[in-house]
Amino acid sequence: MEIATLWLPIIGTMLLAGFAVGAWYGGNKGQALWYGFFGVVCLLLLITLQLQEAIRHDEPPSQKAGEAATIQARAYVSVNDAGLSDLIGDTPPTVFVSIKNTGQTPAYDLTWRAFFTLRDFPVSGEFLLDRQKDAPKSILPPGQSLFYQWTFTDWKKEFASRISKGQAAIFAVGEISYKDAFGNVRSTKYRLIHGGDTMVAPGKFGPAAEGNEAD
Repeated sequence: MEIATLWLPIIGTMLLAGFAVGAWYGGNKGQALWYGFFGVVCLLLLITLQLQEAIRHDEPPSQKAGEAATIQARAYVSVNDAGLSDLIGDTPPTVFVSIKNTGQTPAYDLTWRAFFTLRDFPVSGEFLLDRQKDAPKSILPPGQSLFYQWTFTDWKKEFASRISKGQAAIFAVGEISYKDAFGNVRSTKYRLIHGGDTMVAPGKFGPAAEGNEAD
């Protein structure tokens, strides 16, 4: 493409201003017409290539401005904190996840499905959210947070030891769905882990290797 846009104007100009004019005044009008024809073809081809390049790379200024405004002003809802109480003996730990709208406009029709689970590590099987019941909808204003806390039941003393040895892990799994102020449906899926082969600090969760994505 760059080579064509460099040489087409040179060749076209030479054919028109050089060979065509020279042949015309030299008395060879037929040859002059052919030189002129090919010179015009070169310049038209140059214009066509430039138009195609502009269409492919450039968007209308109004469309660009609209997309920039959406990106800057839309709602962004994601996990901003997650942790758990100390794993001591047979005391069931309390776990929590907090999500926050870090955008500039509210998140509408927000639903949040979440659960915590203890799994052997390396983990096998799927992490399935309960979709049997309709999740309540809410509006999350910019800068505001939602908090979910839960305490494990049927906790056994050996669980803490297995987690510390990397043989088990606690997972926080969730899906956030909402509509931004521009009518676009957004979603955030997260899977956090404490234990296993991760190096997260005590009392904290880190991102799992899979299951984290946002739109």
